[in-house]
Amino acid sequence: MTLRAVILGFLGAMFIASFGYVNDRVLELESFNNGHQLPIVVMGLMFFLVLILNPLILKACRKRAFKPAEIGFIVVLMMAACSIPGRGLMEQFLQVLVMPHHWNRVYPEWQGQQLLDYAPEQALVSMEPDEEVVSRFMFGSDSRGEKGESWIGYGRRVSSLVPWSQWRTPLRTWLPMIFLTAVCSISMALIVHKQWSDHELLRYPIAEFTSEIIDRDSEHPFGKILRSRGFWLAFVIFFAIRLNNGLQCWFPETLVPVKLRWDFWPLRDLFPSVRHTSWNWGIFGVNVFPLVIAFSFFLSSEISLTLGISQYLWMFFATPIVTMGISLTTDYDIGGWEGWHRAGSYTALTLMLIYGGRRYYQDLVIKAFVFWKHKADGDPAVWAARFFAASTIGLVILVTRLGLDWTLSIATVALMLMTFLIVARISAETGLFFIQPGWQPFGALIPLFGGFAMGPTAIVISGLVCAVLCIDQSQALMPYVINGLKIGDRLKLKPSALAGSTIVMYVLGVLLAVCVVLCVTYDEGTAQYGWSHQRIPTMAFRAAEPEALKLKATNKLEESQQLTPIQRVTHMRPRGKFLWAAVSGFVMVIVFSILRLRCSWWPLHPMLFLIWATYPLAVMAPSFLMGWAIKKFVLRYGGHRMAQSLRPFVFGVISAEILGAVLFMIVGAIYYAVTGEKPISYRYFPR
Repeated sequence: MTLRAVILGFLGAMFIASFGYVNDRVLELESFNNGHQLPIVVMGLMFFLVLILNPLILKACRKRAFKPAEIGFIVVLMMAACSIPGRGLMEQFLQVLVMPHHWNRVYPEWQGQQLLDYAPEQALVSMEPDEEVVSRFMFGSDSRGEKGESWIGYGRRVSSLVPWSQWRTPLRTWLPMIFLTAVCSISMALIVHKQWSDHELLRYPIAEFTSEIIDRDSEHPFGKILRSRGFWLAFVIFFAIRLNNGLQCWFPETLVPVKLRWDFWPLRDLFPSVRHTSWNWGIFGVNVFPLVIAFSFFLSSEISLTLGISQYLWMFFATPIVTMGISLTTDYDIGGWEGWHRAGSYTALTLMLIYGGRRYYQDLVIKAFVFWKHKADGDPAVWAARFFAASTIGLVILVTRLGLDWTLSIATVALMLMTFLIVARISAETGLFFIQPGWQPFGALIPLFGGFAMGPTAIVISGLVCAVLCIDQSQALMPYVINGLKIGDRLKLKPSALAGSTIVMYVLGVLLAVCVVLCVTYDEGTAQYGWSHQRIPTMAFRAAEPEALKLKATNKLEESQQLTPIQRVTHMRPRGKFLWAAVSGFVMVIVFSILRLRCSWWPLHPMLFLIWATYPLAVMAPSFLMGWAIKKFVLRYGGHRMAQSLRPFVFGVISAEILGAVLFMIVGAIYYAVTGEKPISYRYFPR
């Protein structure tokens, strides 16, 4: 890998890591991470390099042009950096450490129950000796610099506002866990990559699209796709649609938008029982996303059909249950029927993945840990297995040192890593760039163990671990790394080099992001955004409060707090509703997996139970169904050759959608810089 690619890749990654939160939550411009696994800031830079910069360099001096592998390396590092500024970490990390003190002052019941006493002292920012540490974090400082102040002077002034001494202990507590989680994620990605890519031949639609755009012939400035008329025809048509619709938001009386949403709400009167079923709005409100329809062409008919009818199948499944008076409501943070159902589904699919690759994983374990008999033969997966084992053990130890019993530490870490694995699998197999698991490990452990066996202290600690490390697994590091490794395969980049560079980038990016966000927050104040301002910082304590009240009412609180790690397991009392929900998801995935393996005619994928009744599929399912229908029509009447000839057109549609988003992101930033006012929002990515 060339030095310039490394420098540019790290500079781009540091910019995303440090400025991403400021862009998204302080300036409130178009999100860097809009598009999730297709982050528009990264895709925009990729198109700039491929379509503009590289052709100019080729004309001036062919030898200095960027090679596809160089652009691929830059893109992979920047994609991985997108796990830092958003919900993958920084959107809620610092708030979780300080905002509980604020809400403890707001809610008298918290003070009465002394809920903050259940949190480890080293986990939260200390209020002593400066009680203004919380107020200044929320509202910023009254001290403002002089006009024309230099960047250096501004940096020194802002840095002096941060009470570093009070942040030192919680950062020392959490940063090692964050870094070990990153090592676990990258190691898992390396471990499963060969099995998924070479043995199971997963499509990796996001990686396929990205690498095709980057790749080019040695004699041409563009690759085969970009030289196709079909690509540019689709690009012009759909970019014009997005440009028109975006400008119509700015000038509503001048332009007429191209309608891409239809509401059929009156039809609900024909199905009164559906009204009380969650996610029914996804059935009666149809959004058309050309991006999603185009991505369906990368998928097998089985996958696109499953995604397309997922919400309709959910209605058929859930409506009779709700009609019988059984509530399926779920708190995304803490849990509920739908979340527990997906927890069982995730567990079942994990077991099926292990079973399907059992020979490969067995050989890998032998090579990694019986190394005196077997040589690694340069396989990066072998060292990844060793790093994974060491980092997982280290992570369990650190969580246990927080005060969580080792049995619950193992369970929390295991479930967290399982969610990373399955979200990465969903991305690799379906190409979904927007995924929401909709459940948290501690939210499944509470009903599994029961309030007495778990206890309020364990609930709070496990909840804090989830809030910091895995609150939104779709923006976690592993899905980005999985797609990055596949891009590396296609562009002949070494997996070990990509993994090593990614972990170095991640550590540096997190350290830089923490410093920048703390400085900006203590200067400007934190974003008054419900998710990170209230919902997530209070999550662990909201979950512990009812359990603490029940234990106090029955005089069992002290006994619960004194249980040993083994006694917590022996005193498990799973809730019946949890078992029914989790077992139903588990059984359905197993049954559908067996049918898929044994019956060639079976049309549905077990992935159905992992993604139905989630927000992304509620808004995108109709578009996937349209994509499935169009592809089936093409294959039926035009055959495989016609489907292949439409590939450039499909690439053009996706590119137009992405670059349209980039255009309005740039326009919004310029408008804000010139006027100081928030720009009019035109967001057409599912979000």
